[in-house]
Amino acid sequence: MTRAGVLNTIDTLLGSVSDPTFAAVLRGEPLLIPTTPIVAFWLTQHEEDFTTLGDASTTAEFTIRCYWRMPTAQDVRESLELEVWNAIAGIKSALRGDAALSGNCTDSRPGFASTGYIDLSGITFKVASIPFFVDIYGSETITP
Repeated sequence: MTRAGVLNTIDTLLGSVSDPTFAAVLRGEPLLIPTTPIVAFWLTQHEEDFTTLGDASTTAEFTIRCYWRMPTAQDVRESLELEVWNAIAGIKSALRGDAALSGNCTDSRPGFASTGYIDLSGITFKVASIPFFVDIYGSETITP
């Protein structure tokens, strides 16, 4: 089990989503979005769940966020809602399909998705955000 393996597997699983087909999968929160739709993920929180005499088990929380540039035409905005919903369902399905992240964690699970809008550099984007929790038992050795 490795932390790098967790990141690589999340990247691969997000890249496997085909409805919609994302123009890019980014590691880290983007500051600029040249094209859409894209999906990005980054570490949001890391906490120690429990310890034994020899190790600590942890949960890492990631934010997975999809971005769509907001179109001005009403009919295009309406069809965007289905694409957002499909993206959420596709991402959750891909992540659930490999809960051990290729053997790099003990378990993982997506949380409740939310949607909204953000403004980056004067451009409005529709976003869908999904928290993703990664549990690793015995992830850190405790040396007395």
